[in-house]
Amino acid sequence: MPIYSDPKASTLQRSGDVDATVRASNNNHVNASISNSPLLSRLNNLRLLCGEIVNHHNVQLGIIVLIVVNAIMMGIATFDFVSENEHVDNVFEKTDMTFLIIFTIELAMQLIYHGWTLFKDGWLVFDFIIVVLSWSFASLQIIRAFRIFRALRIITRIETMRNLVAALFDIMPRLGAITALLLLIFYIFAVLFTQLFGELELSAPFFTRLDYSLLTLFVMMTMEWADVARECMDQIWWAWAPFIAFIMITGFIVFNLIIAVVCDAVAVIENKDDLEPDLFSGMFENGGSKDEGVGEGGEVGPHDQLKGAVIGPDEALVDDLAQRISFVLDSQREMLATLELLTRDTLVPSSPVEDLVME
Repeated sequence: MPIYSDPKASTLQRSGDVDATVRASNNNHVNASISNSPLLSRLNNLRLLCGEIVNHHNVQLGIIVLIVVNAIMMGIATFDFVSENEHVDNVFEKTDMTFLIIFTIELAMQLIYHGWTLFKDGWLVFDFIIVVLSWSFASLQIIRAFRIFRALRIITRIETMRNLVAALFDIMPRLGAITALLLLIFYIFAVLFTQLFGELELSAPFFTRLDYSLLTLFVMMTMEWADVARECMDQIWWAWAPFIAFIMITGFIVFNLIIAVVCDAVAVIENKDDLEPDLFSGMFENGGSKDEGVGEGGEVGPHDQLKGAVIGPDEALVDDLAQRISFVLDSQREMLATLELLTRDTLVPSSPVEDLVME
């Protein structure tokens, strides 16, 4: 007989059971309808067959190879021996069209398998947009250069690249704040440089207008600033000061801050498996690993039964982590107290009387 029974929990459990029963009934009804209709049964079998084929490991590996080969051929097509030879150029165009047809067939099979739920998967939506745009811009000579963006589809196939893109999207809020700070710094220094060096006769109009100053500052942030600084120093000896200030702030502080944020996000994505609930599991191997409230023989006491009945798994996990962190803090406090005692005994010399007593 349970020690504690929450009426709300019972109601939620009954409600969840009812929902599960309704869903199971609906699924059974759908399956029965499909099995009773030969046409629907054939369509469902076709859908499952398309999903099994297109999501097979070897098929996906082949798609990756085709994407890489297509991207390499687009790069080779920029050379003169291809662009200036009509026959070779036609061969490359037909080959590119073949690749696009294969990618379209793959996307169509994904659409048949997933249905409208395909648009709930961001990576499949990205593939859909790339393929549709490739067909839309196929007849426009100017925009055909953007076909190389088709190579971005390889991101959706390689897990490491997907994790990197996910990390970049996760840091967008922090990166937005850093970008706003950088834009503010750019604007302040652009106005400053325009007023200080706008009337100087330089080899190029670096600071004659605000937009020119912004472009020059952007180039300077890539560490190409020495030549401009020397030209300004030939006419104003102290011109090095604002240049050094701008490079110190943007190149060494803000830019490195962006790199640190990106690296931190990537590290979190790569090490997410290490952040599971057993993060501190090895901390209590030497004694103290015995849980409180567990009696001899592994029996669970009444308090633990009540706690398990009232507290959910998430709350129990949080409580367990809090107890372990508290143990770590207590251990650190004891270690600090011991170090203070040893330091005091070492630094404070003993008196002559104490030395005689010791002898």
